[in-house]
Amino acid sequence: MLEVSRAHLDRSFKQLRKTLYHSNSILSNLSSSWTSKPPLVVKYRLDAGSLDGPGGSKSLCSTLERLLAWEKKLYQEVKAREGQKIKHEKKLSALQSQECKGGDEAKLDKTKASITRLQSLIVVTSQAVSTTSAAINGLRDSDLVPQLVELCHGIMYMWKSMHQYHEIQSNIVQQVRGLVNQSSKGHSTSELHKQATRDLESAVSAWHSSFCRLIKIQRDFILSLHGWLKLNLTPVNNDNIINNNNSSSEPSDVFSFCDEWKLALDRVPDTVASEAIKSFINVVHVISVKQSEELKIKKRTDTASQELEKKSSSLRSIERKFYNSYSMVGITPPESGPDNGHGLDAGDPLAEKKLELAACQRRVADEMVRHSKAVEVTRAMTLNNLQTGLPGVFQALTSFSSLFTEALESVCSRSYALK
Repeated sequence: MLEVSRAHLDRSFKQLRKTLYHSNSILSNLSSSWTSKPPLVVKYRLDAGSLDGPGGSKSLCSTLERLLAWEKKLYQEVKAREGQKIKHEKKLSALQSQECKGGDEAKLDKTKASITRLQSLIVVTSQAVSTTSAAINGLRDSDLVPQLVELCHGIMYMWKSMHQYHEIQSNIVQQVRGLVNQSSKGHSTSELHKQATRDLESAVSAWHSSFCRLIKIQRDFILSLHGWLKLNLTPVNNDNIINNNNSSSEPSDVFSFCDEWKLALDRVPDTVASEAIKSFINVVHVISVKQSEELKIKKRTDTASQELEKKSSSLRSIERKFYNSYSMVGITPPESGPDNGHGLDAGDPLAEKKLELAACQRRVADEMVRHSKAVEVTRAMTLNNLQTGLPGVFQALTSFSSLFTEALESVCSRSYALK
């Protein structure tokens, strides 16, 4: 509570002390939250110039810090004045007691002198309270209010730009759908493809977190500011009853502006956009899992092919040695039987090796078929998921940014009455 009369403060110190503690806490939150790192500097960037005053010498952050310092000073001054008032009440009670008992005149004069001195101190401290309250109100009107108006306009323009960008992205995604379908076959997934998918999933997850944090920070900031202005602009009468009759029209406009800003942020449905981004994370994750399955099949195919190559090389080496041994003694090597499908000549000493080679060849062929199918499944799922997921994300963001812009445009129109 920044602006209250001397008589009000005389009977309302307990309530005022509670209010000042609350106000200090709010301003501390405002200052610390606004000096923190921007939640999303690339995708949602607010022009820092909108936080600067004329000439760029004053910022919203510095204004909040100065308000916090003034409020702490006000609290100490009110506390000091109330201490003098308590002493004053005690001295009055002592004087009354001395007069009733018919005390010594010297003691009575001393008590009266103390009362006079305390009354002077109360006047001085009350003047200090009034001066500090006026300084806080002056800082509010001269610096804080214009900076809040600039901030509101800056955020509105940011979301207006984001609406235009998301609308373009949505149109591009719709146009690309027909182009990617023209390709009938795709390459198998490589480790580079897998890493790119993991990077995309991480980027979309960071996008989702930044989006949610951005909305939360804006709402928390306005909620804290709304609470402080409510305390700052609410006078209290002698009976601790709210009385708005003495409020000027300008503070009333300031609170109405902030109140409408808070309501606008509360009404904007960010859940749809947030869930759309979150759903796209799941879409990319499913693609990543399918790519991992394809790579496992490819690894099995490569292992089986390597095994086939080793067996073929080993059999050729054995055959050369075996046939050469027959030729050296002038004996004709045994010939294989005509049935090569189910069995070999029982007299062929390499029949078992040839059976193992044939089984390995069938296994390689099966793995290659599985891999080929896995490639097609992965590609089809990737295209289908991206074609159905991406448009939904950008459509949700386009709608959300449009609603956010419209809500802030209404708030900004009210701000013109404050300039």
